[in-house]
Parts: sequence; structure tokens; C-alpha cells
Amino acid sequence: MFGTTTLISRPFLAILILLTLYFLGMDLLLYSRIQNYDIRPTSNGTQYVSIVSCDFNPLCTVTVKGLMLDHPNYFLLSPLAAIMDNLLHISTAWTWVTPNAISCFHVLIAVAADGHVARKRANIDGERSDVGSVGYFVDGVCDALGCVALLVGLYQFLARNTSRRGGYDKLPQLPVSSVLEPGNITLKTSNAALRNILLMTVHLFLTSAAWNRYIYLYQDLLETEYRTTSINKEYLYARQTTIFRSLSFWIIVLCWKFINFHSVMDYLLLAIFFDRMREYIRLVRWSLYVIVLLLVYVTEFHFLRAYTYVQAVPSFIDEEISSSDVFTQE
Repeated sequence: MFGTTTLISRPFLAILILLTLYFLGMDLLLYSRIQNYDIRPTSNGTQYVSIVSCDFNPLCTVTVKGLMLDHPNYFLLSPLAAIMDNLLHISTAWTWVTPNAISCFHVLIAVAADGHVARKRANIDGERSDVGSVGYFVDGVCDALGCVALLVGLYQFLARNTSRRGGYDKLPQLPVSSVLEPGNITLKTSNAALRNILLMTVHLFLTSAAWNRYIYLYQDLLETEYRTTSINKEYLYARQTTIFRSLSFWIIVLCWKFINFHSVMDYLLLAIFFDRMREYIRLVRWSLYVIVLLLVYVTEFHFLRAYTYVQAVPSFIDEEISSSDVFTQE
């Protein structure tokens, strides 16, 4: 078994390394694109021109959700979804297929990507969260159901496995009833498994709630065209661009990109694939709580300062720039 696992893992590890290099390269290209080209249209800015169709290029349209979305979804699955839609014309010809229906069956047809179909039909560019819509809640419920199914399966695995390492090849074939049988040695294993799964469940809920909250707040602040009557559109776009280009904002969105709900699920699946579930649980059981709570604190502080900066009248903006504001200095 171990030999077979090693043979399977080596090519997978090579693919993982290549994907990591690809994601790193895309991050650098995205950073360069934001620093050198228009994010919101301005009279003295430079428009980004892509040699690849913007339907497939995630660098064309810069959005808060895109910056905070995990690497596989943003740089791999979203372009694949666009290619699939372009080949099958799902958003234009398959009018009987709704985005909500795709969400409900996304385990079977994930490549069709409900989010892409919904945005295409609504003429929305880039990754955005349509907070409050039916599709927003349907997509969330479907993701939650998939997560619950995975956690239940993990509990069954951990509860049935008394091995310290937790190798699949050592998994005892025990009936479910014997796992919870009073006096059975596996009762302790079952209780420990339940505690670990509950800790992971609460962490995933907190991470998802916080991630969605800050996507909504920053999206409303940096992608809308209304603020106060004292600020014209040109000034507003310039301020929003300043936030997008600031080092502090980049650090925050990169942190959320690495520890949001989807990323944590990716790490969990990798731990399962490499047969390292127990090691993974020991590593993240409490540390992820500390990381998420610290990031929430820093993000809340950053957003309040960014909100004040964007809302400020022009004269105050000049004072902020001259006083080396954290959002205007790299």
C-alpha cells in the first residue's frame, strides 16, 4: 500500500509544484496589472489590453472577490468554466439551465461553474458577490451541504481508526455500532474524533462568515459609484484605485486568499490525499483560530481607515497624502 501511495503521490506532487509556480506567476502578473493600469476608468489612466480574451483572462477585471478568492478557483477553475461555457454556450443557448440548478448539482458538473453562468447572463464582469440574491443563498447552502458531507465522512474515518498515524491501509473494518459501544477502546477514539470535527466545523463557519463579510464591505467601498455629493466620480475612482494599489490592502487580501473557506477545504483535501489527516488536525486545531481572529482584527482596522479615506472630502485627501497615509505609501 505504501509503495502504491508513493507512486501515486510523486506525479501528483509534481503537478502540485507546477500549479504553485503557475499561481505565483499569476499573482505577480496581477500585481503588475493593478499597479500599472486602470482599475476604475480615469481620464489620465492607462487601460489594460489583453492578448487573451477577457472571458478567459482573470487579469482583465479587478474585483475585491477575485483578489480574496483562493488561487485554484480564481486562476484555474474560473478560466476553465469560461472555456466550457464558450464551447457549450450554456449561458446563451441553454436557457433551461439556471445558475441555481447548477449549484444544486455542482458536484457532478462543477466545470460548468454556476457563478460564471450567472455573471454572464447578468452582464457582470469579473468575480463579484451578489449579496442578498437567491443565487447567493443557494450557492452558500450547496457549499455548506458539501462541506457537511465531507466532515461526516471524516468523522467516520477518524472514529473507526485507532491507528496513531491514521493510514488508510490500517483502517479496521468495524461496524458502526461497535465504535460507540460502552467500554470499547474505540469510544475514546470516537470522542476525540468528534471534538476535532466540531473544532474544524466551527473554524470553517467563522472563516466563511468573516471572509464573506469583508468581501461585501470592500466590494461596496471600492466597486460602487455612489458616495457623497461632495466627491465627483473622478476623485472617487482615484481614491478607490489608491486603496487597491496600497501595500496594506495587498497584504490583507493575500492573507484571506490563503486562509478563506475554499482554501482551507483545499488543504483538507490535500491532507486526505496524502494520508496525513491526523497530522493536519494536530497542526491546525487551535492555530487556525488564532490566525483567523488576528486577521479579522487587522482587516477591521484597515477597512475603517480605508472607509474614512474614500469618504473624505478632497481637501482632507490632500492632507492625508502629504502626511504619509498608510494607504498611499508603498
